[in-house]
Amino acid sequence: MATEVTETSVLIVGGGPIGLTAATLLAQHGIESVLVNERPTTSTHPRARFLDVRTSEILDQMGLYEAVAATGLPPEWLDSVRYSTRMDAPEVLRLPTQSYDSTVRSISPVAPIMTSQDLVEPIMKAAAESYSVCDVRFGTRLEALEDADDGGVRATVRHMDSNAASTIEAQWVIGADGRGSAVRDLGGFALDEGVIGSPVQDVLFHADISPWVGDRKGALLFVYHPLGYGLFQPLNGIDRWRAQCTTFTPPLAPEEVTEEHCVAWIRSAIGDDDAAMVIDVLGIAPWMPEERLAGCWRGGPGDRVLLAGDAAHTIFPTGGYGMNLGYHGIHNLAWKLAAVIRGDAGAELLDTYEQERRPQVELTLATATENARRAGAMYRAALGGGDIDSAVANLMQYGNFDGMILSTEYLSPLCQPETGVGPAVENPIHDFVPSVRAGRRAPHSLLPDGGSVLSEFGSDYVLLVPDEAVGPWRRTAVRTAPMPPGEPYRRDEVVLVRPDGVVAGRWPAAADHVADMMQFA
Repeated sequence: MATEVTETSVLIVGGGPIGLTAATLLAQHGIESVLVNERPTTSTHPRARFLDVRTSEILDQMGLYEAVAATGLPPEWLDSVRYSTRMDAPEVLRLPTQSYDSTVRSISPVAPIMTSQDLVEPIMKAAAESYSVCDVRFGTRLEALEDADDGGVRATVRHMDSNAASTIEAQWVIGADGRGSAVRDLGGFALDEGVIGSPVQDVLFHADISPWVGDRKGALLFVYHPLGYGLFQPLNGIDRWRAQCTTFTPPLAPEEVTEEHCVAWIRSAIGDDDAAMVIDVLGIAPWMPEERLAGCWRGGPGDRVLLAGDAAHTIFPTGGYGMNLGYHGIHNLAWKLAAVIRGDAGAELLDTYEQERRPQVELTLATATENARRAGAMYRAALGGGDIDSAVANLMQYGNFDGMILSTEYLSPLCQPETGVGPAVENPIHDFVPSVRAGRRAPHSLLPDGGSVLSEFGSDYVLLVPDEAVGPWRRTAVRTAPMPPGEPYRRDEVVLVRPDGVVAGRWPAAADHVADMMQFA
């Protein structure tokens, strides 16, 4: 019996948020794909929770923001992170967290979302499946990658329900299959040794702990109690919770931890000494925090395999940055891959994916690791009578990082070299000042019809042109759109914006710089 062969433009391996985003963004560019995922269903565990404001903008471009936002926690849970010894003990301190706040601010037309991966993935899977060019196959495992005869990649996959193998021949492969990536291994990508943390028992449970929480609502509720250290994460603001049991007293190896140990840990952390609370444990998922980075993100057969998300980089969870890096990265990659497949650009365009994204990933990894160190210093100061105010000030980047995610400035041949420096800020991690600069995300600004200029971006290059501008600008080979009125946009220049909403360059509106502009389009 002949092996079934499927031909496609892109094989996407991994059906989590990053793989599903890749399929949807490529479909919006008219590119066909096959997505395979070994698990038969979307995630049944909360896993990653936080979607930052830039990720929300990407979801909005995909038409999914409203549906995903409806799964999120209400704003009253998101203005702070709180620290206690036990929940029934006096609060040690409260850390404000502006970057978690789910109310819309002036920096964006949308807001961050604190939700659960198990609620988001079904929405994203349905979106990908709604496109005729997306072939989504859950319960299908990747087993081999090799060069195809036509210069593409030949993949062997196995259908888990029937145990039958089949072949997929693709021009390109995206590995979005997480920290244990089969694509990374089969493609021969190196992975650095990185930093490995302590094992965590991730416990999903139902219980009414409101008598202990009281009015101390927070996105994260940290506890240092007699049975160990860890935190609670509210999942619906009512009775669905996640406990991350980081340490146990006395110490236990991960394989020694039972459900009984976890329930005892939860009762100790809350202060339920009389065991009055009913705890319904829905699942326990052990995992190991780590910081690791693949040596390169493009390689494998024919140099046609690209890594994304946790397959390319894993990050300590301190701050909630990890999944967002994956969203931001695949958003950078998808339009470039679509351009290459359509024949609008050569394959060298894909080199700018890592060139632009790796510096941001390295900064974010360092920030997350530093968060862990600063959190320890803060709690030691609080418990030992140290300088709490200084420790808290040092930890502010935990939940206040608008600058880190919105002031990213790509340096690559796709962006006009900027002269001078960006706006001065006191802290580049915390602080964001909107600025129209090549390499940066084009700032949100309201148009006369009340919509955001960000809604103009996504499908192709756009040239923002002031109404009064005349001459060759309106006869360029790219789509034009009105320049937003007022700061930070200027009426005396035109601004070229890439499909991912990043400014490619800007030029005086009164002069003929069309030829100069076109080298960046």
